[in-house]
Amino acid sequence: MRVCYDYQIFAAQRYGGISRYVVEIASRIGKFRDAEVRAFAPLYRSRFLKDKRDKIPVVGTYVSTEFPRAIGVCMGVDRVLSKMFAGYYRPDIVHETYYSVDKTVRSAAKTVITVHDTIAELFPYPPTRPTGPFPVRKAAYDRADHLICISQNTRSDLIRLYDIDPEKVSVVPLASSIIPSTEPAMAMEEPFFLFVGGRWGYKNFVGLAKAYRDSNLYRSHKLVCFGAGGFAKHELEALDELEIPLNRFEMVEGDDELLSRYYASAVALVYPSMYEGFGIPILEAMVCGCPVLCGVTSSLPEVAGNAASYFDAADPSAISTAMLAIVNSSEERDRLQRLGKERIKLFSWDRCAEQTYAVYERLLA
Repeated sequence: MRVCYDYQIFAAQRYGGISRYVVEIASRIGKFRDAEVRAFAPLYRSRFLKDKRDKIPVVGTYVSTEFPRAIGVCMGVDRVLSKMFAGYYRPDIVHETYYSVDKTVRSAAKTVITVHDTIAELFPYPPTRPTGPFPVRKAAYDRADHLICISQNTRSDLIRLYDIDPEKVSVVPLASSIIPSTEPAMAMEEPFFLFVGGRWGYKNFVGLAKAYRDSNLYRSHKLVCFGAGGFAKHELEALDELEIPLNRFEMVEGDDELLSRYYASAVALVYPSMYEGFGIPILEAMVCGCPVLCGVTSSLPEVAGNAASYFDAADPSAISTAMLAIVNSSEERDRLQRLGKERIKLFSWDRCAEQTYAVYERLLA
C-alpha cells in the first residue's frame, strides 16, 4: 500500500498539534509490512517533519527562514509540484492534512481527511461571524472517501453540522507525545496550578481567573500559564477588573521537556475549556503524574474517563470548588494520580497508527 501525506499542514505550521499528529502516525505506518509512506511537501516549514526525515521519506525541501507571505509561497509551489510527484509515485491513499475544495494530490487514490474539531463552526472568531459550516470544509468532506475524527464527540458534531453519512466517519483517538522528565521537578517558592495552551474565548481562561479569585487561592497558590505568550490587552483589563495582582501569574514558554517538569510539580492541571475536539493536555498531565481538573463538556469526559475531577466550565464557583477540594485533600490528589496512570494506558500513538492503517485497508478492500 502506497500512502501519501500531503503538504498543507507542513507548509502552514512551523510547530502545531496537527503536524505533530501526522508525523507521529506516518512515522509508525511507514514501518508496517507492505506499507510505503511518503510526505509530499515540496517546500515545508514544519520542524516536526524535518526532525523525522529519517523515519518519513519526504519529497521536498525544508524552508528554515521566514519571509513575507512564506506560507502562501510554500502552498503555491506545493500545489503545483505535488501533482507532478503524484504522477510518478501513484499513491493508493492520500491522507490530506487539512481542508481544501479540490484534491491536493491529483490521482485516483482514495482520499482520507482527519477532522480534529468543530470549534470554528461552534465558537466563531470574530464573534460577529455566524455559527455554522464552512463551504471549504463542506467541499472537502463531501469529496473525501473517508473521514477520521479524533473523538466520538467530534464525530457527532461533524455529522450533525455537515449532514454526513455516519458510515463515512470513523473515530481514532489521539495520544500524548510528552515524556516525563528525568530532571528535578520545578522549584517554585509557592505551590501552583497549571493552565496549558491558548487562552482565547472558548478556552475560558477568564472563567478560571474568576474561580482563582473567588476561591482566594491566589493568596497561597500561583497560576502558571504555559504557552501562548504574555497577556493580551483584553486579558489585562479582565484581570485588573478582578483585582488579581499580576505577580500571582507565571507566564512560561518552552519545550515538552520543560512542560513535563511543570506537570510533575503542579498541584493540578486546570482545564476549563468550554469545548475541545480531544484535549491532549489531559493525557500529558496523566503521563507526568499531574492530577486533572476539567470541564464536563464536549470530548473531555471520553478522554479523561474516571481519572479527572469534573466541574461545570460555565460556572466559576464550580471550578473554585474543584480547585479547593484538591488543595485540601492529599487523598484526592493521590486518587487522581493513580487513576491517571491507569487511564493513560488506553492511549498510544502505536494504537492510533494501527487504527488509522485499518481505515486505509478497509477503503482499499
